[in-house]
Amino acid sequence: MYGAVLISSDNETVVVQGRQSKKWSFPKGHGSSCELPLEACIRELKEETGINLKGITPDDELRFKAGTYFVFYMKDKQALVPEDTKEVMNSMWVPLSRLAFLTMNMDLATFVRRVNVKTLVEKISLKHPGEILSVE
Repeated sequence: MYGAVLISSDNETVVVQGRQSKKWSFPKGHGSSCELPLEACIRELKEETGINLKGITPDDELRFKAGTYFVFYMKDKQALVPEDTKEVMNSMWVPLSRLAFLTMNMDLATFVRRVNVKTLVEKISLKHPGEILSVE
């Protein structure tokens, strides 16, 4: 399983709601045998949100029990237009501080419990000097 964690300059991230489970998660999915992990992540992100990050280098990588998530900084939030509406019921940008209040899948719950968001944002800020990124 490969997915994407997008972090905007105002500390929001993209989540998608599964049509079957009704739970929120980061955009994610299974790769095919001919895809590299990052390629699978980029394809799933485009299918589930309409955002195309092909050719963009991730800022970080997070590994959870069920999969690998590539972290990308987004200076400008893009509109969310899911292509795969059979799997995805809804998508939204949500403040990182509000993730814990969503009905979450296992990996999103793991992210909320285990990832120090402040440290993650600081790490991304080092790669994007001069950008507005901070967590209070």
